[in-house]
Amino acid sequence: MAALDPIALSERGAKQHMMVSELTVTLSWHAQVDLDLMAFYRTKSGDVGAVHSPLYSSKSAAGALDAFPFMQLGEDAGVVARKRGDGSEKRETLKIKRLDDIAELYLVAMNFTDAARNHASAFVEFDGQVQIEARDGQRVTVVLASKEQGAAAVFARIEHSNALIGPVLHNESRVLTLDALRAQLPGAKDLSLASKLLLQSKGDSAPLLDASGVVRATLRWRASVDLDLHCFYTLKPERPSGGGGFFSKLFGGGEPAPAAPGESGHVYFRQRGALAEAPFVFLDKDSGIGDRGGDNEENIAFGKVERLEQAIIVANIFNKPNASFGSYDGSVILRAGGQEIEVPLTERAPGAWCIIAQIDNRGAVPTIVNINQTQTTRPELPLS
Repeated sequence: MAALDPIALSERGAKQHMMVSELTVTLSWHAQVDLDLMAFYRTKSGDVGAVHSPLYSSKSAAGALDAFPFMQLGEDAGVVARKRGDGSEKRETLKIKRLDDIAELYLVAMNFTDAARNHASAFVEFDGQVQIEARDGQRVTVVLASKEQGAAAVFARIEHSNALIGPVLHNESRVLTLDALRAQLPGAKDLSLASKLLLQSKGDSAPLLDASGVVRATLRWRASVDLDLHCFYTLKPERPSGGGGFFSKLFGGGEPAPAAPGESGHVYFRQRGALAEAPFVFLDKDSGIGDRGGDNEENIAFGKVERLEQAIIVANIFNKPNASFGSYDGSVILRAGGQEIEVPLTERAPGAWCIIAQIDNRGAVPTIVNINQTQTTRPELPLS
């Protein structure tokens, strides 16, 4: 079926009938911010709910297509607040299979980059738009017309209260603070930023709230360079078993034996480590070989963070001793439980190695620290 000519709703209050309820919603933007597509709804029976990244609330998830609410988010393209200097387009999509039970649906873009720092932004500066495409090829683009500042932009509202005329798409063009969003939109009251964190600047840190399972660190980059993910680690010292029994005390050996020094090591593409045994650190693959650009990704998993004393997550670049890592559109994303912590790769001082982030487990809880430090020689632990 040939696509119909697209329709643009550029003014607040403009509206358009949609002929079918099976829709694909795409949020696209070029600015260097982390926007997240969300949907908030009220059903015809009066129930409310939301579809967004589960990192924003323990009470909501990315939805489902084969069960209510019959809508589902795609990949979170803005998990990383990527510092792209090339103006590349970012996209997030929401699939809607049916709207039979939905009376009104709000399509929202959350600016996580600024909301996490309690800043307000003018969304008109982000070159963002929402496109709604129906199964029959009908396409409607909603452009944000508001110059107001806030943390979230309500791009559009789909009204479906009249079964005879079908869904009607409205240009809402409202920009709200996070508190106003929670108060005004159905299903938004439980929205939270607590689980998704951005460590934007050197020295920024955040605790790992739940490190009981596997913690994963992902290095992502798009530039046409061959980055290699490394981890340098030191395990906590272990005391030998025994040494405190009856006969030991009887013959004057009752003091516990001193702890052995913790094991130190290095995990990288030639020595991938192990997850279920020491060092409890494992690298999955080598990407970007031959300076291949695109959606490159390498992952390191930590099986037992409680056994770590300290670890640094490092990028090395092949055959470029004076690399500028901050220009490679890269970030490290750490995931633990329901928590996600991003450390963007920002350091532009030349070097072959860049220490991006540190897992410091020398205190009461494991802490992630933004380091972003380049050097010409291989890093060593401990960091000062």
